[in-house]
Amino acid sequence: MTLPLANAGRLVGPLLAALAMALAAGRAQGQGTATDITGLYNTGLTSTGTLQSGGGHDANWSVTYASTNGGTSASTSNEGSAYVINPSSVSDSGYTANTSNAQWIVAPGAYLTSSTSSTQNTGGNYLPGNGNSGKNEGVYIYTLAFTITGTGGNGAVVSNSQIQITMTLAADDQYAVYVNPTGNGGSIPTGTAAASATSAWNNTTQISLQNYGSGSADNATFKIGTNYIVVVVDNTNGVTGTSNSTVLNESGLLVYETNAATINGKPVPEVATWLPLAGAFGCYLLVGLRRRRVRLQPVRA
Repeated sequence: MTLPLANAGRLVGPLLAALAMALAAGRAQGQGTATDITGLYNTGLTSTGTLQSGGGHDANWSVTYASTNGGTSASTSNEGSAYVINPSSVSDSGYTANTSNAQWIVAPGAYLTSSTSSTQNTGGNYLPGNGNSGKNEGVYIYTLAFTITGTGGNGAVVSNSQIQITMTLAADDQYAVYVNPTGNGGSIPTGTAAASATSAWNNTTQISLQNYGSGSADNATFKIGTNYIVVVVDNTNGVTGTSNSTVLNESGLLVYETNAATINGKPVPEVATWLPLAGAFGCYLLVGLRRRRVRLQPVRA
């Protein structure tokens, strides 16, 4: 069917306008500007931000994938909300100590001792894992979901703001950190890690996750909406290569100082910091308004 030229002209105009709007929307969706970051939590806390008791659930960090055979298949019994390790188990394991606002956590299914006949999920930290390859390699992926608010639309890559999130980590035995990997922690990431360390149970390392800088400094891609910090922890028992041992070994993760985040070099406001100030400022305005109303009252004879 051939359209008359006049009708074709009337159709082309709206089509071009719609195409321009779609392209503009695509550009907006692909370029985000961040205004705030929320949901960055240390490990071992309750939903109110206080220290969780040993054997209790971590309210923020969860194990989104676990495997006891190097990733060949998932071990669903070791997935779910992480558990807080007993302070006594932390000490007995020779781990770097808990802090005043963070504690070691472990995947579900952890035993109190190296025996499978002992009690599970009561603060112990023994899990399957021997060697860093082969059928007995233990892999536990811990995930924290956090939110970046701003402009550009949900899912837009933050390219108009420089974001940096710093944190300090320790893990048994080794770890690799990713931001928004494919699958969001539901499988072992295959890309380049933002940071990694081995033999990391009795020492801590501060890392920076950021979307600017040159070389390894630019190691993260953030987006408007929900983001994921994913920490892959290998329980190797210090063995390099394949091991045939099925003995349970100690495992866990400690993350703290996660609230040290900046946008364009400026600290992200924390509710605990600005809320009292806002309240005080509001009271000041209320008192001032009342005084002004008193001064404006007519004088009666």
